Amino acid sequence: MEIEKEVKKITLGHEIGAGAACLKCKDKCEGFELHFWRKICRNCKCGVEDHDVQLETEENKKVGKLFEDTKYTGLIAKLKRDGIPSYRGNQVTICIPATTVSTATPVPAASFIPGSSQISAPSAQPPYSPPAAAVHSPASTAAPGTGSTAAPGTGRTAGSGPGHSAVSSAATPTKGPIAATTVVPSPTPVPAKTDVVKSVTYDWAPPGINQSLALLYMELLPPERRPIAGTAGADYRKKQMAKQLPDHDQDPERCHELSPGEVKQMQQYVRKYKDEALGIGDITLPEEMGQQAGMAGEKGPQGLGAGGKPGAGTTGTPGDKGDAIATMGKVGAPGAAGMSPTGPVGNYSCHRCQLPMKKGEPAVYAERAGYDKLWHPGCFVCCTCTELLVDMIYFWKKDQLYCGRHYGDSEKPRCAGCDELIFSNEYTQAEGHNWHLKHFCCFDCDCVLAGETYVMEKEKPVCKPCYMKNHAVCCAACQNPIEPEAQRVSYGEHHWHAEPQCFQCSCCSKCLMGQRFMAMQGMLLCSVECKKKIMAS
Repeated sequence: MEIEKEVKKITLGHEIGAGAACLKCKDKCEGFELHFWRKICRNCKCGVEDHDVQLETEENKKVGKLFEDTKYTGLIAKLKRDGIPSYRGNQVTICIPATTVSTATPVPAASFIPGSSQISAPSAQPPYSPPAAAVHSPASTAAPGTGSTAAPGTGRTAGSGPGHSAVSSAATPTKGPIAATTVVPSPTPVPAKTDVVKSVTYDWAPPGINQSLALLYMELLPPERRPIAGTAGADYRKKQMAKQLPDHDQDPERCHELSPGEVKQMQQYVRKYKDEALGIGDITLPEEMGQQAGMAGEKGPQGLGAGGKPGAGTTGTPGDKGDAIATMGKVGAPGAAGMSPTGPVGNYSCHRCQLPMKKGEPAVYAERAGYDKLWHPGCFVCCTCTELLVDMIYFWKKDQLYCGRHYGDSEKPRCAGCDELIFSNEYTQAEGHNWHLKHFCCFDCDCVLAGETYVMEKEKPVCKPCYMKNHAVCCAACQNPIEPEAQRVSYGEHHWHAEPQCFQCSCCSKCLMGQRFMAMQGMLLCSVECKKKIMAS
């Protein structure tokens, strides 16, 4: 037995994640064992994303291949390193310093003398101590528009700042009687609170932008979708990477037994979406988007610079024709009402929710969609499954955003058995799904179901022998499994054959088909009298 286990480990050693524990089934799964064509675990029927498998390297390879040989230089510029198409997971740690808190030191009320100027003696004030408050004579006036106090004719202004008291530079002579001056002792200094730095590590963050903008972007995502390392948001990203971008949608080598003709059709399909649909979202500010649109004019995607961001590398001077401060219409088209300096920026609105975009809040721009469309970070989702587009990778088709999976579904039928797109002209349609001819099989034993009796169990086809063995319910009377085509009576968690010898009173054996009955602890009773007899026995 031990030798068999060792042989099993060796033969599965080439598979990604072989033997990894299932996070859903726990101890019920013996470990991940890839089914040879279903893309699931043979032991527990869960996907690879449900197992404790480290997929970072495979994910990077997959996304790198996805963007290989794309014609948009902006996309390649983000992903190339030393001329080789690759994708490196953009894991970042963002440090968030807390606001410095200082403590102001009040001057005792007893030291105040009306009509006098008060200063602190220079020799009495130790280094780094908070400045003492100063009270000026009525002849001193406040500088208009500031919170500081200035002496007339001197041009000097009292310093002020957050958390500190104002300080007078010196007593100023005034016309009339000389004011008395009292020296106020310097109070004991109170040290400022030490800065607290909080660091957050994200498994992915938008590349090519500063950390403050990246942090703003993350804060605009739903909390449960933020890919913070070690959280549910990171697990969500991992699962969406596997679901939205299946590698068997882009690489024929990952598919099961394609014919030469099918390989050629798949290569044409991949070439088409790379040329016409594939893209990565960019983070921008709505006010900057207006400027870039104004500079780029009507150039379209050809005017994009490195990184795929509109107007990158373009210069312009406000005031010229097509200046940097664009005027935006209802959907962001140049030439309409101007931008507001605060609040919503012009009339830019989110392409999905139609709510206005706010100045200073990051927005997502899709190169394929054009200059007139922006999305809130939480609205950059697939139009079919409404899930956040993983790593902002999108497919653009007919004015809609798609994830990779649902873009593929809009182009080709997908086999419900192997999860691959079908490039053959012949396939089966059953139970509302499409199937390769050879993949309409029993979900338990993989036998072909063409011309055979099958039962749909949890939306999966199962042959009759497997159904009777693994899924059939037992009759509460005869304890035999109930066949799928047999009539049955169900009450709560109990089931009976719909036959006189099974569906009868447990006391007097009266047939209850079409009759009133009561149930007690799995027993059928025809009357109160029979119930009393059963309870008395």
